[in-house]
Amino acid sequence: MKFIDYNHQANIIHQYIEEQLHHSYLKEYIDHPYIDRNRINCLLLPFMNEKRMVTKQEIKWISTAMFLHVALETHEKVTISEQDSLKERQLTVLAGVYFSSLYYKTLADTGDVELIEALSSAIKKINECKISIYKKECTSINELMESVSVIETSIVEHFYEFLQQKEWIPLLSGTLLYNRLLQERLAFENSQKTVFIDALAALLKHPDEPVENHLILSAIEGTMDEIQKDIEIQLDKKEPAAPAVREFFMHFLPFTESLLTTKSYAEEG
Repeated sequence: MKFIDYNHQANIIHQYIEEQLHHSYLKEYIDHPYIDRNRINCLLLPFMNEKRMVTKQEIKWISTAMFLHVALETHEKVTISEQDSLKERQLTVLAGVYFSSLYYKTLADTGDVELIEALSSAIKKINECKISIYKKECTSINELMESVSVIETSIVEHFYEFLQQKEWIPLLSGTLLYNRLLQERLAFENSQKTVFIDALAALLKHPDEPVENHLILSAIEGTMDEIQKDIEIQLDKKEPAAPAVREFFMHFLPFTESLLTTKSYAEEG
């Protein structure tokens, strides 16, 4: 599948998901759910080298995984803050339930028992890791990062296992974790509190001393640097067999300009 065809398919799926998630009453009171285009791209990746358009059944598979992600993200937004009205909080809960129902309905329509089992396993892992982070049970930065990775990648990982495309899991896992840490760094720089930042600060905190901001940023950016190096190595290994995949990553990895520059210098040399 050429990139332009693949991108067209992503547009179709994005539009379908957006239409299904739309609810006029909910829209009056809460933000429309964010549809992560990168995740649609990730779920489409296994079909890139087949040189064909995805089928209606495959669109349902991808949409199912996206509905699940949106539902889990919506439930995550429920707060106990008095800054949010009771009605807004209640509607956020109902929105999460509504989006969950879309997930279950679409999943049931597929009739694929193996996909049902795969995504059920993903939900279990994600919820376990969210609880662990919320309760600050992680004992090291590596353990915290691993928990975040599970949250970010489990749906895609189990989707790939369902498709028997496990060879792409390490690359996609690193990419999704990198993008999550990018968001966390931005939130921290804008003084926004997140469950992840709280958990990270708890690990870095010394008794009776506040955590210095540079330590938190250093921990986040250090992990991001490690992930970037690993992704670069994996892309170089896969390029000869799957050049379209490298092109795919160039469109949504934030550090791809440096990858292209390095590659260009290497070829000129």
